[in-house]
Amino acid sequence: MAQNQIENTRTFRRTITAADGTGIIPLLNVADCFAEYSDLSARYICGYSFFLETITAAVHLPSYQAAPYAKLLPEMDTAERIAELMEIENNYPFVGVRLHARKGTGAWGNLGTARFQNKNDRESIYPLVIPYLTLNNVKLFSPDDTLGISIVNYTHGVLGVGDYINLEGDFRFTIDLIEKPQIRALGAGLPYGVDISSEAPTKFRTANQNRAILYATNIGNVALWIAGDPSVAVGRGIYLAPGGNGSLAEEVLTGELWAIAEGGFSRISGIEASYV
Repeated sequence: MAQNQIENTRTFRRTITAADGTGIIPLLNVADCFAEYSDLSARYICGYSFFLETITAAVHLPSYQAAPYAKLLPEMDTAERIAELMEIENNYPFVGVRLHARKGTGAWGNLGTARFQNKNDRESIYPLVIPYLTLNNVKLFSPDDTLGISIVNYTHGVLGVGDYINLEGDFRFTIDLIEKPQIRALGAGLPYGVDISSEAPTKFRTANQNRAILYATNIGNVALWIAGDPSVAVGRGIYLAPGGNGSLAEEVLTGELWAIAEGGFSRISGIEASYV
């Protein structure tokens, strides 16, 4: 089960006219929707889900001979209704709209074809997801899918002057995030040695956000006190005994480190390693 989830909803629009010809027009590139989240893959295992919920086509074909609406009566059975619709389709010109899909940059495949007629010189609205793409409530796509559309000439011609098909779609997507184990490479341990006085605090390590581990030993003759800022003072901080008897091993602190001697001079020595 995913530890976190990102969910979003969006829309797209496209108008098709005679200027678009009969080539396949990319309509929806699923990969583009996930592109802004690509950086998440460095830290998470990402599960992508994409749901195309609606596409509607507002069709206006004034260059075509107007076709009447079918006379569907309540007493007609299914066969009679289909026959009535087919009679109008066969007797009046129509234009085809074909839906395509492809994986990545592969070849386009046909998903379905709708036929449209000029309905009494009026703009008509048609759903495309159901029935031309799927019989379910939504059409599922993979992260590398692209949806395309083209105009098909069924011997009656293609889009003419004044004709248009306005497409509008709604979709949603989710990204399930499972955090990856963080495996980080460790660099070499670099030695250091800094003299520390009792007059004022001395910074012996600068901040290092990639610090993996720090070893520090008081090899001088007087005690040392260390802390993460210049406010360190004798009696305040971490105590390191002199003569190599006081050491610090740290794997958490990434900020700067300061030290002060408890009278006279001493020396702090050790190694620091960072993630690379």
